[in-house]
Amino acid sequence: MGRRSSSSSGMSLDSLMDTLTNVVGILVIVLIFAVLGGVDSVKKIKGFVEEITPERLATTAAEAEELRRLVEQLRAEQTQAEDLAKQDIKSLEDQKKLAAQLQADLEKMKTLKIDPAKLDADLEASRKAAETLETKVSMQQSEIASLKARLAEKIAMGGGAETKVVNLPDPREAPTGAKGVVFICKNGRVIPVDTPVLQQKAQQILATSARTLFKQDRLDCDKLKEFFDKRFVGDNFCQVKSRIGGDAKPYLAVIPRENAGDPTADISRPGSRFNGWIRALDPGKNYVEFRVYPDSFDTYLAARNECAKKGVLAGWTPYDPAAEYWIGFGAEVKTLCLGKEPPPPGKPGDPNAPKPPSDVVD
Repeated sequence: MGRRSSSSSGMSLDSLMDTLTNVVGILVIVLIFAVLGGVDSVKKIKGFVEEITPERLATTAAEAEELRRLVEQLRAEQTQAEDLAKQDIKSLEDQKKLAAQLQADLEKMKTLKIDPAKLDADLEASRKAAETLETKVSMQQSEIASLKARLAEKIAMGGGAETKVVNLPDPREAPTGAKGVVFICKNGRVIPVDTPVLQQKAQQILATSARTLFKQDRLDCDKLKEFFDKRFVGDNFCQVKSRIGGDAKPYLAVIPRENAGDPTADISRPGSRFNGWIRALDPGKNYVEFRVYPDSFDTYLAARNECAKKGVLAGWTPYDPAAEYWIGFGAEVKTLCLGKEPPPPGKPGDPNAPKPPSDVVD
């Protein structure tokens, strides 16, 4: 093939150069616009960032926290509303059940046959029973008032020899050879006193400390009191302390332990401990001695009533609130307390005077 002419090649290169120049020009224009647009965007972003101040940020955070709190509050209210709705539904169901039960009872009552004469008779019997009960209550109240009056008139001051006469309405002689069993009524409770056990424990103190306590022909009762004060001497119901009597001899003060015995409300129960203690007594060989403090007169009446039900005779001795119930050591203590003297013997009595009454109970 032959070559093209040179004039044709020159025209093609010129056209290509013109096209490239146009394209480059267009690209430059596009680039200029892009740069200008980017600068504006940067300025806008920079201005927005500069507008976020710490105060505005704190305000935004507070608003966000308030929105969160409101959301939680709404959730709680929604839960509460759901719970109330469930309760309302349950209440409605219960009311429906109650209405059905009432309807069933009404239908049942329609089938019942009521005898007016029998109903009147039952009402009259109930009225008579109520009148009888009112009479009994009135009599008991009168008896209580009388006993309380006697309690105020004669109060034991504690200590001294055992009481031989118990002042109660309609006193009777105790069974021949009968043994008294002591109960203390104090602080609204009835407490048993196991005298032999308490005396035995006290005698052990005397035996184990004889060398320290006995000085020549006397007993150091002050030292004896220290021994009892430093250690517990007693059982589950009572504690004993050493005391010096008016005859210069040592005695034991019986002190009920806290919450020992039975409270007033339990005494009348068939399974109470007090009823168990009374059931263990032989009415022909035992009788009960109550030592009664003013705060426990009702306790005494309840306990005495249980004794009467079981045929056990009972006597009582009222005590002053500050008085103590004393017993002897159980073994004859011939020695007097150190530094103490008994009172001088009194004048001999009238040999023709009447003898004191024997032990009596109600």
